Amino acid sequence: MYRYLLVIKDFHVPAYGVMAVIGYFVGMYFINREAMRNLIKPIVIQSLSMWIIVGMLIGARIWYVWENWHQFAPDFISIFKLWEGGMVFYGGFIGGFVGGTLFIKMAKLPLSKVMDITAPGIAIAISIGRIGCFLNGCCYGKVTGSCIGVTFPSRWFPPVYIDHIQRGLISSEVQQSLPVIPTQLISSLNLFIIFLILWKIRRKKVFNGFLFTLFLGLYGLHRFIVDFFRQYSGNALILKYLTLSQVLSIFMMMISIFVMVFAYRTKRIQKRLRKITPLDEE
Repeated sequence: MYRYLLVIKDFHVPAYGVMAVIGYFVGMYFINREAMRNLIKPIVIQSLSMWIIVGMLIGARIWYVWENWHQFAPDFISIFKLWEGGMVFYGGFIGGFVGGTLFIKMAKLPLSKVMDITAPGIAIAISIGRIGCFLNGCCYGKVTGSCIGVTFPSRWFPPVYIDHIQRGLISSEVQQSLPVIPTQLISSLNLFIIFLILWKIRRKKVFNGFLFTLFLGLYGLHRFIVDFFRQYSGNALILKYLTLSQVLSIFMMMISIFVMVFAYRTKRIQKRLRKITPLDEE
């Protein structure tokens, strides 16, 4: 695993940053395709993406620093080294949603329609970004002795290697971490499957906002399960069993189910009303 794809003296190209950029452009490709199909100019989507990115970076970093304050307390400046990794999806999701919603309101665009347009692109972008997490050695899983375990070399001191030293699992003389569950790659695969589902059914929406609502539910389910296999510090746990992300995952799944049930019932009522004839009304 390579935290840096290119190293020339003091010049480093971080793998995490490269994969994040690739994820952005791939996601934007699919979002722009849907925008043009829905008669929304690409320039509008590009402006929207800037608002989302700023909000996402701020939110994702704040959440990560909060959960891993022990890593940043000795070196406060490291909080701003975003290129070295260290993001939490839900923090980024909340920040990006706030930033995107502000722009949509100012541009007077239909919120639910734009959310559907962005849903598949968001899924594929996160999928690619998780590969960056794997290369960076962050967002790693618990120590395992199973055949799927992956070790991370000590070179460039990836977060998983440092964590194992700090927890006394290995000594600083060891050249690699203990084998851990590759939750980053599992997440990447899950998000790619979610992308395929959303892209496949994008022309068969049940209601405006359906794709984004489905994304919330599927991602919440995925994250709730995967987090049981991820390694977290005590700061990220609630009641010693669930992580903060899992609690938010439950909330997202509940919202998704509620919106879908409400929309389905509303549609059924509207269908019944259309069948009522003037004679019936009398």
